[in-house]
Amino acid sequence: MFSRLEICLAVVVVTLTSILFTLNTNLHSEKAVREFDAIAEDSVNVLYARLQTHLLSVMGTAAFVAASDDVTAVDFKHYIDKLDIGNRLPGVTGIGFIVEVPDDGTESFMQRMRAENDPFFSLRYLSEEDTHFILKYMEPALPNINAIGLDLTFREDRSDVMKIARDTGTPRLTPPIQLVQAGGSSIGSVLYMPIYTASSVTGERGTFLGWVNATFVAEDILSDIISAQGESYTLLAYDGPSGEGGMELFQGKRDTNAPPKFTKAHQIERFGRTWTLNFSSTPKFEAAQVSYQPLSIMLTGLTLTGLLLSILRNIRRHADTIKEISNLKTRQIAARVEENRSIIENHVTAVFVLDCRDRVLFANQAAQQCFGRSASEMYMVEFALIVKTTQSTDGSYNATGQSKDGRTLELDLHRNEWVSSEGEKRSTVIFRDMTSQNTAQRELSKSKTIFDLALQGSEIGVFDINLQTGKSEVSETWCRIMGYEHGCKDLDTQQVFLARIHPEDIGTLEKADADCIAGKTARSVAEYRMRSIDGDWCWMRSNAVVVDRDAEGVALRLIGTQMDVTRLRRDRDALADSERLFRQVVDHAPIGMALMDDTGHFVGVNAAFSALSGMSQEDLIAGGRLSNMLPYDDRKALYIAISDMIKGKKGTVYSAEHRIIGPNGEERWGLLNVSWSLEKNKSQYFYIAQIIDITDQKKIDLMKDEFVSTVSHELRTPLTSIKGALGLLTAAKIKTLSHAQSRLIEIAKSNADRLTNIVNDILDLEKISSGEVMFNNDDLDMNEIIRTSVCEMSPFAVTHDCSIVVDLPDGPLPVYVDQGRTQQVLANLISNACKYSDPETDVVVRAEMINDLAIIYVQNTGPGVPKAFRSRIFQPFSQADSSDTRANGGTGLGLNISRQIVLRQGGQIGFESVPGGLTVFWFTVPLADGVEDKAHVAKQVTDAAKDMITILHVESDNDFAEVLAGALKGFGDVKHAKSLAVAQQIIAGERLDVVILDWSMPDGDASELINQIKMRQPDAKIIGLTSTSKQSSDPRLFAHMVKSQTDLGAVVDSITRCVPLAS
Repeated sequence: MFSRLEICLAVVVVTLTSILFTLNTNLHSEKAVREFDAIAEDSVNVLYARLQTHLLSVMGTAAFVAASDDVTAVDFKHYIDKLDIGNRLPGVTGIGFIVEVPDDGTESFMQRMRAENDPFFSLRYLSEEDTHFILKYMEPALPNINAIGLDLTFREDRSDVMKIARDTGTPRLTPPIQLVQAGGSSIGSVLYMPIYTASSVTGERGTFLGWVNATFVAEDILSDIISAQGESYTLLAYDGPSGEGGMELFQGKRDTNAPPKFTKAHQIERFGRTWTLNFSSTPKFEAAQVSYQPLSIMLTGLTLTGLLLSILRNIRRHADTIKEISNLKTRQIAARVEENRSIIENHVTAVFVLDCRDRVLFANQAAQQCFGRSASEMYMVEFALIVKTTQSTDGSYNATGQSKDGRTLELDLHRNEWVSSEGEKRSTVIFRDMTSQNTAQRELSKSKTIFDLALQGSEIGVFDINLQTGKSEVSETWCRIMGYEHGCKDLDTQQVFLARIHPEDIGTLEKADADCIAGKTARSVAEYRMRSIDGDWCWMRSNAVVVDRDAEGVALRLIGTQMDVTRLRRDRDALADSERLFRQVVDHAPIGMALMDDTGHFVGVNAAFSALSGMSQEDLIAGGRLSNMLPYDDRKALYIAISDMIKGKKGTVYSAEHRIIGPNGEERWGLLNVSWSLEKNKSQYFYIAQIIDITDQKKIDLMKDEFVSTVSHELRTPLTSIKGALGLLTAAKIKTLSHAQSRLIEIAKSNADRLTNIVNDILDLEKISSGEVMFNNDDLDMNEIIRTSVCEMSPFAVTHDCSIVVDLPDGPLPVYVDQGRTQQVLANLISNACKYSDPETDVVVRAEMINDLAIIYVQNTGPGVPKAFRSRIFQPFSQADSSDTRANGGTGLGLNISRQIVLRQGGQIGFESVPGGLTVFWFTVPLADGVEDKAHVAKQVTDAAKDMITILHVESDNDFAEVLAGALKGFGDVKHAKSLAVAQQIIAGERLDVVILDWSMPDGDASELINQIKMRQPDAKIIGLTSTSKQSSDPRLFAHMVKSQTDLGAVVDSITRCVPLAS
């Protein structure tokens, strides 16, 4: 039996034990709940911080796009690479740039994107909307390749969010969607940030530029947060205020089916979306919260030792838990600091941090680049020395700065004050360099002013018609054109305008306006007669366009210009009459004339040309070409000569004699004259050909040449014998001969020598004309050549009662000539000057240097050259006095031979004569230095030709290929491929230096060859030479030209520029 005291003590002990057990059990349960709630709260905070980091990255990208004039794919990629998405933005799969593209601009947008960066860029999932939201760039590009070019209006869950973001100017997040990047297999969300340019009006947004989007997979961003907390809980996330009706974002795996002991629900609202996060404890966490203290109390009676040990153990566990939480928060704070640093350390937005005295403590990379100073140069420098606060009159900037190189910077500055953890005052200054933007804006304003003045100066009136009211607003110039010098105040300008139009022309104007208003034509252009104030009729031209339509496409406003074209109409009519008269003259001209386009096809021929060619005018225009009428050898010479003519090497008119082949094979001779001109309206060259039938003249010339050659050769043999016999007689000095007989022998020898010179002149003329004479040019002193020639001709001058005076430079005059032939020219000119000089006068021989030539003058005083003889003075057998009784003998070949020698040496010859006064004959020869330069250039071309650069011309037009091959003769070996198949074989089997491509080929587009060329011929230069300007230029081309807009000389120059690059 227990005493009452024992029972009471037992009851008290049991009661105390029960109370302690209950209190201890509740205490541990509440602690576990608080700990679980703290872990869940920390995870939510981490998610908030991560979403904020993503937002800052997107905002930074948006600021980069807004601050740039034109963001290219390379710029965008470079910026996103700097963000280091993989390490600093976990869960984000890519950041992109989205632009609005109207439905009628998708094709041009796609072509620009292909030309800019990606030749295979294409638009995906195009919707039927009027405006498409196109994902222009997405980095990193490879994981997001399926998203680039995507039209985001194909799904309303995307486009609706984008429109809200655009209209509100705030970032918006989409509901959970199937991501295109992962092939539609992953759930994620997209954050859209609208982009606006800076507005000059405070509080208003600028021009909308597009969106920056960040795509992330919900599973990646949430699973990373769970892993940071170890295995304390599992997470079930929904998009919506609750799990019911919300879409599941993420579901963690639980190791057991038993219900969790601890749960916690959180809701976060970010970017227009509400997420519900349900946290459930894991068995591991629950096991960590089990306490044996209540059981110990029940079993041992809570002895003092057990109680102290239990308390100490609980204190230790609590401390460990607090330490773990503290370490986690420390790591999270460090990560947040690093994220903020990565945002501040950018190359776009400049940031300064100032101390309490406004001295620079920190300047990021953008600030250093803007001012051209390093961080050490700006550290602790007073901010006022770098930037001064000043407000511009137009509000375009609020501060100015001075860069290191002295440039004045216009800045848009914003300043925020804050206090550091040490309690010191700090200031953060963020600014943008507005210098380039403001300069461009001022230039634009200046251009607008100039444009307005230009409209006034050119008498172009402007009108603006309200199509709903039928009223119009007009400029002062319009009023002056209509005859209202003092303006159109209180006038219904539209009714006045319509009332004064000629009745026959009102229908033309109304139809043009109706078609433009209905959208059938882009512009309304019309010419019509209008009655002036004084009653006369004048011609007007208007050019208008619809600038405003309502949502249903109904035109609201028509804006255009009007000008008086009366004089232009008169000039145009006069030009048409002149052209008609010109065509009549050409059609009835007795000489064959033809007009050809830049490909050599006839576009017009007259009757005389048709008769000469043996073909009808219709057949010639239908498909005839001048080259088809010439032999192959003549054709190539013609191509080369015309190419040189276009390049400005040989004048503006090509003239030569050519054989003309008729359709039946008959051969005739024609004197062909070809000139060229540029048709400015079409930017195309055209050629004018004139052919004179010289078949009969050629036959006569041939007979004459054969006769002269035969007679000259037949005379040379007997003359040699005669001269030999006379020479023997003279040498023998026979004493039995009387004085009269000796005189007869001297006369015979003199005339034999004269006849020999005549025959030699004729043979020289024949050889020089036929090109048989070889010139041995060398570097010589022209002064010595002149002195030698004068010494030889001095006796001849004495016999004609005159003397030779020499006027030469003090120093040597180096020239590049054939000495013998040059002395022959001087002998001819000096002998003529002596023969036609007045008695007791001087023949002056002078030489001097002009630019890269030496010029030699032979001057005499005498009767001069008769005017009637001047036009044929250099023709063979031409003499001023051709009678049998002429005072001075000669063959009339000397000047012709001299001319041909001078021309063969690269010079010119001419004369000036005053009747009864001075006569000066002159000729030029190249200087030795100039020739060395030319020889050096020729050697370079020869060396390049020795390397024989190989040129592949992919061209379906055989004639054009032949023309180009002729023009490139001497620069390389031109291989012609008429099809892509042939071109592919040549590219695969031979080494090429230059490849010329015409895009349109019979078996496909030649642009398909570019990749093959780059792979098999990496050093070859590619030139596009096409007949259409629609083909856009490929950045891999060395040059790109349009046949109809480029002359042959420019084409050849572009190709020859490849010689040092290719070989």
